[in-house]
Amino acid sequence: MSMKCAAFFYFFVVLIAAMLFLGCQKAKPGNMVLNSTTSAIPKGEVPAASRKPQQGSVNYGARVLGPDRTTNYDFEIGVAKQLGISCLREAVIVPGKNLDSVLVSELNSRRYKIILNFNSPGKGDKTIPFRTDITQYKQDLNDVLKTFTVMPVVATIENEESNQSFFSGTAQEYINQLDAAIEVMHARGIKVTNGGITKPGLCYLVYQDYLAQNKNDSAQMFLSWSGIRPGQTSVQQRGAFIDTLLQAYTINDVDYVNFHWKGANSDSTQAFNAVINYLTKRTGKPVLSNELGQVDTDPNTLTAHVQVCFNYNFPYIIWFSPDPKYGQADQPLQNSDGTLTPSGYAYKNFIAIHK
Repeated sequence: MSMKCAAFFYFFVVLIAAMLFLGCQKAKPGNMVLNSTTSAIPKGEVPAASRKPQQGSVNYGARVLGPDRTTNYDFEIGVAKQLGISCLREAVIVPGKNLDSVLVSELNSRRYKIILNFNSPGKGDKTIPFRTDITQYKQDLNDVLKTFTVMPVVATIENEESNQSFFSGTAQEYINQLDAAIEVMHARGIKVTNGGITKPGLCYLVYQDYLAQNKNDSAQMFLSWSGIRPGQTSVQQRGAFIDTLLQAYTINDVDYVNFHWKGANSDSTQAFNAVINYLTKRTGKPVLSNELGQVDTDPNTLTAHVQVCFNYNFPYIIWFSPDPKYGQADQPLQNSDGTLTPSGYAYKNFIAIHK
């Protein structure tokens, strides 16, 4: 064998050996990459803090409710200017006269992006049925949109579609309504999101996902963080309802998957992280929340949750801020006189640093 052939043969043998060695290394359990829906929480899940948000990609906003329980745009703008936010969440009724549509357009013209709920009219203490008259529903939506001089940046279809205290009807009926709204909104260049999936049923799905992956320790940790009771029939039913919704959101043309969350303390971000991770991996769609909030008064709770949203590159963060006189558990960003609360200042400071 010539020297040249021998050198080639030796190189070939070394190359094959290296490939076999790397293959064995990849096959070791310790080196396997988890490819599950949620991944384990203490292990295997990439922490949100290790992600690299794009500068300026997050839009900060709020749903500011004034002390008189009516839409007070001067009050809203006063609070918005103090916070330094660029988005406001508003609502119109479908069908309805919607005199507010002119004012919403005015807000938009003042350089505030509007995340707009398109809500069915209330029925007192009764639940609202989902719209099944799809042709009429499309007409009603178009009638409302004709009154706008500037379009909202995101259309939110109903509020909390999985809240059985608000709505009656099946998950498929809501999906049909959402698909109709997507068609109308996309024709006008408006992005669309669902009404906002609520906590109990959503957390039930995350818990079940851990169990399905035989991650029992992570499942129990998640239960302690989220506080849900998986044995309750109502929680299981909401889980099944939301599961059907998520199957549709994965394949239809909805632009964002929207969920609602209220933090109890700064440590409740563990469950918050897991839920975001689950929704992102399951649907493959960008996740946002048009109703984040807190039920304690610690500004660190707000900062911790907004930081998670920033780390995940939420396109929009909308903090829910009712007036203190409403008697709600949700703690506001502003006092009744329009001055900021400690959480309001925390939000302002976070935005100033991260926008």
